[in-house]
Amino acid sequence: MRRTRLITKNILRAFADLVHVYQDRLYRLWIVSPWLSTQDDNQDSLILLTDALRDRGCTVILVTRPPEAAWHQRALEHLRANCDITVYFCSTLHTKLYVLECNGFRAAILGSANFTARANRTNRELAIELRTTTENPVNDDVAGIISELTEYASSLRGEPDVELA
Repeated sequence: MRRTRLITKNILRAFADLVHVYQDRLYRLWIVSPWLSTQDDNQDSLILLTDALRDRGCTVILVTRPPEAAWHQRALEHLRANCDITVYFCSTLHTKLYVLECNGFRAAILGSANFTARANRTNRELAIELRTTTENPVNDDVAGIISELTEYASSLRGEPDVELA
């Protein structure tokens, strides 16, 4: 299976829903977003995501800007308290990329939305979602693109302006 689609509403909810659906097969999650926020309600994407990740043994890698605002710091603390996460700070980060790696399934969402409640509910945002059930980029263009996106996210950790938090 390979699939691409354009998402214009509830982009982060779409990602959180993927995490929820595939939580039993999930082994690694990449969140690359300059800003993060959370709101205390049952519909918040970050809360839904961490609820699905809790006690799953999934590795979460986050690349974000160093938090200056209290709302960003609260979201970061929420992630640290609720999942196995490694955090990297990059003060020049502008990329918004979310990748899900599971046994037998991979997905990526790439677009304009930061991982914030405002991006999910208020702002006009746009993203492309890619899904595949293969890891072989030779037979599947979508698998190839997801592999390149994952390599990009991974390579950020070695950049000179990126530091382990």
